[in-house]
Amino acid sequence: MPTADSLRFHLVDHVLLVVHADCPPDDGDWQRMALVRDANRLKIRGTLVVAPPRASISAEQRASVARFLKENDARAAVLTDSALIRGVALAVGLFGVQVRAFAPSSLVSALDYLQFSQARHAEMARLVESLKKQLSHPQTVPPAVA
Repeated sequence: MPTADSLRFHLVDHVLLVVHADCPPDDGDWQRMALVRDANRLKIRGTLVVAPPRASISAEQRASVARFLKENDARAAVLTDSALIRGVALAVGLFGVQVRAFAPSSLVSALDYLQFSQARHAEMARLVESLKKQLSHPQTVPPAVA
């Protein structure tokens, strides 16, 4: 039976990279990411989110992100083609949260916004692609033995 995560994440320096599958995040995946995020709250100064069109997050998840960013004076950059997700980013920004949406082709601008070292941009681009591939190629899980 195939299984796939709804998101993957990785911490690089002070930036939490979150790559979503093209679906809303699963509660378990979201909780796992939030646990790691919260445990690293003193380190994280920015979040880079790669969000395909159907990767919208719930109101509760948006509140969690906004609270984290505000409490930690952190920024979020969202790479997306989705007008809906860009609108959500704009709405969250109206509450004093430092969030900005970028086109997927604007990774360099997003990383600059997050004050991520230019010397490591290529490394981050490779990591984004690697996490995307992991999400698009589900692993096969052997069936349970009864």
